[in-house]
Amino acid sequence: MNRIFLVILFVIASLAAVCQGINSKAIEITNIDSKDYTTFETTKLKIKLPKGFTRRNATTYEHTLAESYISVQALEGDVNRNFYTFDKKSMFQAGIVVMKETFFKINGFDAMMIDGDQYINEKEFAVSILIIGNCTQTYLIMGSTPKPVQNNMNIEITNSLLSIIFDPKMETTPIQDAFSYSVDTSGTGLIECPPMGDTRTFTDDGNIPSKTNDMTSLTIHEAHSGIQFTEAQKKDICNHRIKLYPITWEENSNLEPQKYSTGKLSGYEIYASGISKFLKTEFVYQLVLFDNDRYFVVTGISYGDEKKCLENFRKLANSIDF
Repeated sequence: MNRIFLVILFVIASLAAVCQGINSKAIEITNIDSKDYTTFETTKLKIKLPKGFTRRNATTYEHTLAESYISVQALEGDVNRNFYTFDKKSMFQAGIVVMKETFFKINGFDAMMIDGDQYINEKEFAVSILIIGNCTQTYLIMGSTPKPVQNNMNIEITNSLLSIIFDPKMETTPIQDAFSYSVDTSGTGLIECPPMGDTRTFTDDGNIPSKTNDMTSLTIHEAHSGIQFTEAQKKDICNHRIKLYPITWEENSNLEPQKYSTGKLSGYEIYASGISKFLKTEFVYQLVLFDNDRYFVVTGISYGDEKKCLENFRKLANSIDF
C-alpha cells in the first residue's frame, strides 16, 4: 500500500513539475473585448477575425477566395493534459507536420500554439492550432491557408488566433440554434455532442467516440452543391460514399440505394452489416437527403442491435426540419 501511495505521489509531483515548466515558458498576452470581436456560437470564445472572413456555420469562418478558414472544436478535460494529446507524433498521424510549438498565457489561461504544414489532395497548407482552456474546459481553434498565399494570410490567421478571449462564464448558444435546421433526439437514446464544422454528431453516451460497448453514433453533414442533382446523380452520391467505408461487407448485403422520404426531404438510403477492422460485426447506415442545392448525409454506425439502431437512426433523420 505504501509503495502504491508513493507512486501516486511521484506521478502527481511529476505532472506538477511539467506544468510549472510549461507555464514558466509561457508568453503572456492580455486581450480586451471590443466591438471588433466575433463570438463563436456554442462556445465560450470570442475572436478578432481577419478581413474577408465570413460565417460558414456555427463553428467555422472562411475566406472563400483565399481558400482559408478558422474553425473551433470543443475538447474534454483539463487544458494542460490536452497539450500532451497533441504531440508531434499524434499530429503527424493526423497528417500535420509540426514545425513549432509555443506556450502562452492569454488573459491568465494556459494556451499552446502549434504551427505546421499539412498536405490535402497533393496541396500544401500552412496550419496554426491554438489550444486554450482551464481545468474543466478546453477548446481547439484551427486556422489553415494554402502555402502559396502563406506570407500574409498565415500571419493574419496567427494574429487572429492569439486575439482569442476565453470566458468560462460566457452564456453559450444552444447547439440546435446555431444551425439552419433542427433535429429531435427524443426516443432515440442519442445525445448531441459539440459540433465540428458542418457536421453534427450524436452518440449513445454523449462522448466522441462513444465509450459504450455498442459505440453507437450518428452524424449529419450538411453540404452545399450550388446545383440541383438529377436522380441518377443522387444515387451516385449515395453509392460513392458507402463504398468508401472501411469494412468487409457480409455476402448477402444489399448496397443498392433505395428511395427514402422523410415527408419534408427525399433521397436514398443504404444499410448493411460487415466485419470492421476490429474484427467485430458493425452495422452501417447511410441516408442522403436532398433540399434544392444542398444535401444532408446521415451516417450511423453501431456494434449493437441492428433493428433497434435502424429504427433510431431513421427516427432522428425523419425529424430534420427547417
